[in-house]
Amino acid sequence: MGYKKNEVITVITVAGEYIGKFVDEGASKLIIADPKMLVNGEQGMGFGNGVCVTGEKDPKEMSFYIGGIVFIAKTSDQVEKAYREATSGIIL
Repeated sequence: MGYKKNEVITVITVAGEYIGKFVDEGASKLIIADPKMLVNGEQGMGFGNGVCVTGEKDPKEMSFYIGGIVFIAKTSDQVEKAYREATSGIIL
């Protein structure tokens, strides 16, 4: 793919959209750190407290099976800034 370790990427899957820091990609799976599920609500777009409704809050890592990924993209600068604020607690 050509992503660098810790580069913020967007992963579109058949189940939803996720943002995280690139860790590794193999023949069968992609791993991101500090994953966040993108959610839309009345106030607009935001990040979920995890990657699914019933999953652990703020997991450290998430693995995606390559077969479930629709595409991967570099995250836009604006969303990356919001993501970094959400995961670090520091407002940029």
